[in-house]
Amino acid sequence: MPRIPSRLTVIVAPSLVLGILAGYFYGSIVGFSVANQQQQIPSGSIPCKSGPWGDLSYTPFAISAPDDLLPVRALESRGTHWFFKGYTAENVVSLLQTTSLSLEQQRAFLDPSVFHTHNDGIELAPSADMVFSLPEDARGKLFQILIQFPENHSDIDVIEQRSLDERFSAGGVSAESAALFKRLCYQRGDFLLYSGLSALLGRLPTYEEKLRFVKALTREHTMLLDLHITPKTDINALLEYWGKGSWNSDVRTVLQSLAAIPTGTWMNIFIILPALPTSEIYTYPNPGDNPLTGPPVNRDCAWSSLNFFRNVPDPDFGTTDGAMRELKENYSPVPGDPRYGDVVLFTRPDGSIVHAAVYIADDICFTKNGGAVTHPWMLASVPDLLRHYSSDVNPDQTLTVGYYRNKQL
Repeated sequence: MPRIPSRLTVIVAPSLVLGILAGYFYGSIVGFSVANQQQQIPSGSIPCKSGPWGDLSYTPFAISAPDDLLPVRALESRGTHWFFKGYTAENVVSLLQTTSLSLEQQRAFLDPSVFHTHNDGIELAPSADMVFSLPEDARGKLFQILIQFPENHSDIDVIEQRSLDERFSAGGVSAESAALFKRLCYQRGDFLLYSGLSALLGRLPTYEEKLRFVKALTREHTMLLDLHITPKTDINALLEYWGKGSWNSDVRTVLQSLAAIPTGTWMNIFIILPALPTSEIYTYPNPGDNPLTGPPVNRDCAWSSLNFFRNVPDPDFGTTDGAMRELKENYSPVPGDPRYGDVVLFTRPDGSIVHAAVYIADDICFTKNGGAVTHPWMLASVPDLLRHYSSDVNPDQTLTVGYYRNKQL
């Protein structure tokens, strides 16, 4: 997104998103701007920068996961589990001694009911009281170690600090619940590391409040993206930019048909995008994959980006090896400005990839922020994705953004 302003002009309840979009698309096709002839862009929209993509505007809104995807009871019952990969018992004891934990608290962590030794590391399973009683320096030391290990990704997470008040107030979360959450957090730069969601849910008074709280954590900012078409629009120029893939003639037909509307119209951009992003945008993965038919497909950022133009998605792109093989064999770095269809890679200083997205226009990307079913396919800006994934590196480090183009496009 050109950077999404903090004051959202539209907030859409997730259960209404598909209905609103359907009506919006229909209104665009039949002449949305007929009722707004004195208005240059749709109400609530913000103009994009000029470029080869044409006359675009975006409308910010927020989206949260639907209730039936939120495993509230499972989250509460699973407890807290922290895995220190590669650590020995002596390592963990030494780590605890470097914090301000009292001797009594340290002994509690070493109790056999909490302290578990595995072949590849040490697991701690603290009680809810132990989690809430952690002093700030102990949270900081433990959390910054734990977040490095993928084994802990279901037990420790990151949230942007500036988003807290907006997401909790918009989600109807009580001030008491918000205050409890802050006791589980450690600030690192612009982000909060948090762990102990199970402990927190156990202290909330009602199931409804627990559901509101978990739902608020899934809240993400995205946008609608619309293209202005008039009888004076240079269709060939737009086709040069948007006509990638095997459906060039379909894109031309749509653009020419809309250009015939005498008053002009605003068209949602997904009308001319490929089948996969068009069918997935603003939706959440179906969690109902049948394990009896084989392992579930990991539909994360790499799967979504590398399958963007494919009629039949390749499940191998959801694996690290498959995604890297595809990037190495069929993509090359972009020497000039990025364009529609380029894969955007966000990498750490050591060259490892943190995130992948697909460039749409004016720094707006099609993205899936993680493989979890509580993350939707959506649009986001390069600056916002860069800020979001900066939590994956130390505060003194920066991510690098690179653009890669399919050799066949």
